[in-house]
Amino acid sequence: MRIFHLAARLLLHGSAVWARAQTTYPAPEPRRGSGETIVKELGPLLSDGAAVLLPSSPAAAPLLERGAGPRISPDYVAIVEVATEGDVQETIRYANQHETPFLAVSGAHGWLSTLNRVRAGIQISMRRMNHTRLRPDGKTASVGGGIMQADVTAALFEHGKQAVTGVCECVSVIGPLLGGGHSWLQSRHGFAADNLISARVVLADGSAVDVSADRNGDLFWALRGAGHNLGIVTSFDVKTYQARDPWTLRTLYFTRDKIEALFDRWNEVRDGNEVHGVTIAVMARDDSLDSNHPIIKLQIIYTRADKITMENYAAAFRKLEPVAESSAENIPYNKLYEEAGYGLDSPVCLTDVNGASFPESLHRWDPAAARNAFDLFSDLTADKAFAGSVMLLEWYGNRGVRAVPEGENAVAPEERRRDILLSPYLTWAGDDPGHLAKATAYGNRIREAFRSRSEPPHAYLNYASGNEELRQVYGRDESRIAKLKDVKRAYDPHNRFGFYMPIR
Repeated sequence: MRIFHLAARLLLHGSAVWARAQTTYPAPEPRRGSGETIVKELGPLLSDGAAVLLPSSPAAAPLLERGAGPRISPDYVAIVEVATEGDVQETIRYANQHETPFLAVSGAHGWLSTLNRVRAGIQISMRRMNHTRLRPDGKTASVGGGIMQADVTAALFEHGKQAVTGVCECVSVIGPLLGGGHSWLQSRHGFAADNLISARVVLADGSAVDVSADRNGDLFWALRGAGHNLGIVTSFDVKTYQARDPWTLRTLYFTRDKIEALFDRWNEVRDGNEVHGVTIAVMARDDSLDSNHPIIKLQIIYTRADKITMENYAAAFRKLEPVAESSAENIPYNKLYEEAGYGLDSPVCLTDVNGASFPESLHRWDPAAARNAFDLFSDLTADKAFAGSVMLLEWYGNRGVRAVPEGENAVAPEERRRDILLSPYLTWAGDDPGHLAKATAYGNRIREAFRSRSEPPHAYLNYASGNEELRQVYGRDESRIAKLKDVKRAYDPHNRFGFYMPIR
């Protein structure tokens, strides 16, 4: 049936798809072209608002900063700051003609090791494509493919609106969405991917198509959950919602003697409670509370509409006697990220600091496993080189996520079923290979400590390290993997978009 469906689609949509499937761009080994040549040849083909830069140019420096560099360091011979969809098309066509790899970049916070496969390539910087336009109905917005989360949040909030986006202000809107997109709002409205209505996408041959439930439906399905593999989104429409209620943030601090009790309590309050709030714990060093070991900072975040339920929820944790507590109330949505510690100037938004993630998605906490993982993390961060590392323990709620049928899009079913996100995010400075080896060894041990023995491993795609199997991030249903591969072959037969957890 799958083969028949693909064959029928080729017949129905005829020449465009057939042309894509037959066009060849042999680039098994990238050629190291001259950046000066690219500036000279490609520049005149672009719009007046575009620019082509050499990596050595002072103007290129901000475009080369990465959230996890230098561990993640794609290699470029030129950077193209595109301003229009046509600029993206011309750049891809030029790159194909010259057998040069390319990578679209917006927030530059992806940390998969597969990004390092870009060698002697062209960076397509999307940041000038950053519009936000609320549609007349007030229920949807058109968003540029390079816009940052902070910008879209501010623009929509001016109209009393909000959209389902990621949790850090410094990341793009489209990047997390293409891999699913956990959010403050997911307990009500689902993943960011569930809120995509339509998109304009430039494909591997440089053509541009409309993508929605009614147009190129197979691509629309795959774009929402595996979209990094399939094209460059130049603009897209998302659902918007009223942003009336202010938010409350309760922060409780616990020392290591409360670990088992804390995770037991977390399981208890989750069981049978479908709440709309968010609970995030962060293990990190804080010498003011414990000079010898990390502490656990527990954040409980909710709107006024959920106050009674979430105050009871917070009270259950408060009975464990935290060593410190703080509160902030009446926080408008556009200030929530900064208040919670995920704003533009927060540690999570630092650039040019090595970072490596070792994620696992879980059904429940295992308190004994949490103890083992904490001890490993404490041992690692006793080394000053890794003292700035954190362990993220996240629960964003599941009601809205589970309300969306698992077959609706390419977000892995496991990501809908497993409510908890674990991610040791280990950071260090410099390029000492010994530090990378140590981070990798500890990161894998921490993940293994938390990993369930009763179910196969699963990792959230946007947190993945790059060494996971396809089924660990895209789902274990073989028919879904086969469907993704069919779509990949139809729209990107030569794997030009093959640098972000490639589907092969």
